[in-house]
Amino acid sequence: MDDAGSTHDSTQQGAGSDVTADEARRMLDQAGRIERRTTDAMPPVLITYAILCVLGTMTTLGLHVADRMAPDAEFNARLAVIVFSLAWVLAAIIVPMLFRRPFRRGLATRWYVYMGIWAVLWAAAMFLAGGLTGFFLAPLFVVLFVSAAATEAKAYRAAGGETR
Repeated sequence: MDDAGSTHDSTQQGAGSDVTADEARRMLDQAGRIERRTTDAMPPVLITYAILCVLGTMTTLGLHVADRMAPDAEFNARLAVIVFSLAWVLAAIIVPMLFRRPFRRGLATRWYVYMGIWAVLWAAAMFLAGGLTGFFLAPLFVVLFVSAAATEAKAYRAAGGETR
């Protein structure tokens, strides 16, 4: 067993190897360059998009079920589904934006397209979920997410695996 005095911490420098301010700046610059070249397994914004697509599916199905509930003068099931779903939509959009890194090249434009398509599908689901159409709209959110993920994978490969 090692005693406490013989343990070597890799962050400690030996005698005579003090790092100067210039060397420290150079090492920090190099670490920054490495960090910028490091790729994400998946753009984090796609996680947000997945959450929104799941919410789209569940809201559509929730509205479909709410329309089949017995009317109650004290509780509007359809309104409850919409209000709580919108709260989660706002959380899914706002919270990641507080922590996000800048979009990689081209993703910003595609993100707006993805969100536009999602918004149109969401609006259609809000109006049409009560009927049989709801069962056809709900799975379209899955198709939408898979299409977005495939598009991002293709863009990533076309860029040679670079994120910036």
